[in-house]
Amino acid sequence: MDDKRDRKLKILHSIIKDYIETAEPIGSRTIAKKYNLGISAATIRNEMSDLEEMGFLIQPHTSAGRIPSQKAYRLYVDELMKLSNLNKNVEKEIRQSYTQYVEEVDKALKHTARVIAQLTSYTSIVSLPQMESLNCKHVQLVPIVDERVLMVVVTKENIINNYEIKLTRKISDKEINKLNNILNHVIKGAMFKNIGSELTGKINDLTVRENELLQEVISIFKDILINRRENLVYSNGVTNILNYPEFYDIVKAKGFLDIIEEKNKLAEILSDVSKNALNIVIGTENEINEFKDCSLITATYRLNGEDIGSIGVIGPTRMNYDYVVSVMNFLSSELNKQLNDYRLEENKKGDDIEQ
Repeated sequence: MDDKRDRKLKILHSIIKDYIETAEPIGSRTIAKKYNLGISAATIRNEMSDLEEMGFLIQPHTSAGRIPSQKAYRLYVDELMKLSNLNKNVEKEIRQSYTQYVEEVDKALKHTARVIAQLTSYTSIVSLPQMESLNCKHVQLVPIVDERVLMVVVTKENIINNYEIKLTRKISDKEINKLNNILNHVIKGAMFKNIGSELTGKINDLTVRENELLQEVISIFKDILINRRENLVYSNGVTNILNYPEFYDIVKAKGFLDIIEEKNKLAEILSDVSKNALNIVIGTENEINEFKDCSLITATYRLNGEDIGSIGVIGPTRMNYDYVVSVMNFLSSELNKQLNDYRLEENKKGDDIEQ
């Protein structure tokens, strides 16, 4: 019984590998000649019929050969996939490349998206950290005109965001300077999710009008960064998908390209699927129609021991899973190491200066 199963798995493995490489249906005689499995073409043909009945193979109407089904790809990634390390020179080059980006998290993430797309020839998507999980380094209010103010927020992780806000009244230069000083005194070093309007009760040297302004600013601050947060996603290699026969169809290609432009949708997808260190979603396992002919492989990245975002790659269901998973394992590990090692070193420098 085990021998028969092993034989079926060898044949299925050969078909999947061949289809990933060629995108062409394959027949029993080609398998016998090409893969030297030590099995006759007749036996392979019988086993392929069994695999088709079991739902692992599909026979296109126009071909005598078979192609893998989604069920086959799921079996492949769960049981048959053989991972290997990337080329040592490639790994070294990637490690060195991070040194010019790691100071700022968003630059490191843009770089990661670019590297994923380059290495895999697929489309990469990378979510920025959720602000609520980060720590505040500096806030600056800059008057624009009338009641409009620019709020510049800098995190300890060197992520800089600008928000244009509108207050209930015009603010004077004296008031804005005072608010800037107090804001940074109160919230500097605090985690964003712990910042709330109740902090204003601790401020004693404000007039009633200034206290009202401060409470209004902190309320807006919390609303923007937590309740009404923008889900930012970087993508790279967006048009790579057009190089694969599965997406020569204009309607299918347009649907894919359109959904990649919906950053909030992509952020939701990354948030939903990345419950584990590495996650593989194949074909119809994807919740949105535009990805039903795609596979999505994601991994999380961490800061200070907490998952704060995800990196991902999207390609056709016949993607080269062995290689892509190896790429994602390496890049997620390297991104985590680079981000956290840099910040650990910076914290040590800060401690040495204070001493």
